[in-house]
Amino acid sequence: MISILLIFLIFASIHSITVSRKFKQAGKELFGDTFMRVYYRALYNLVSVVTFAAVLYLSAQVPDQEVWLAPLWLKWVMHGIQLIGLILGARSFEYLDTWEFMGFKQVWRYFTRHEVAGNSEGLTERGLVTKGVYGIVRHPMYLAGLAIVIFNPVLTVNGLTFTVLAGLYFLFGVFIEERRFVKMFGDQYREYMKEVPRLIPRMSFLSGHGKSRNDEA
Repeated sequence: MISILLIFLIFASIHSITVSRKFKQAGKELFGDTFMRVYYRALYNLVSVVTFAAVLYLSAQVPDQEVWLAPLWLKWVMHGIQLIGLILGARSFEYLDTWEFMGFKQVWRYFTRHEVAGNSEGLTERGLVTKGVYGIVRHPMYLAGLAIVIFNPVLTVNGLTFTVLAGLYFLFGVFIEERRFVKMFGDQYREYMKEVPRLIPRMSFLSGHGKSRNDEA
């Protein structure tokens, strides 16, 4: 359990530092505005993927012990919830420019047209998304992650530790993201917060009730 805790804390620290405003500002001062707008997003996502893969690999090397196994009927229910989480996460990208979100478009623009566009991360679309899955819940990606890690039908000591840590980290990410969006969108986001729940889906949207505003990346 201690090993899993240390592995996860190292991953969370790296992720939190590289996404922070101070880190981005330091990168801008060290490498320049053009470098950050072109390469930061791609490098950040690459580091996230590599470090998460390292977490999975190192966690698999730690001795573990099964403490609970869901009965067959509950196992399929839990897998069903995980599948819904995967679909929700995938639908979250419908209103985003996925290639720009991953940082590939910024690099492509620079190498093919020598173009530098967008904000400090090269993101060109800044509108607030409030339709689709974003009209049901404010943080569909985080909700998807919570559904996937929590509803695992096989519970082990290491798995429980990872689930608790990941759940807390997702919740931390939700509050940090909301603070950032309030700064970006002001009253528009505050109104959105009143209309759409943070993590518990709004069932009224499914019956055809829901608003939409501008799209964002």
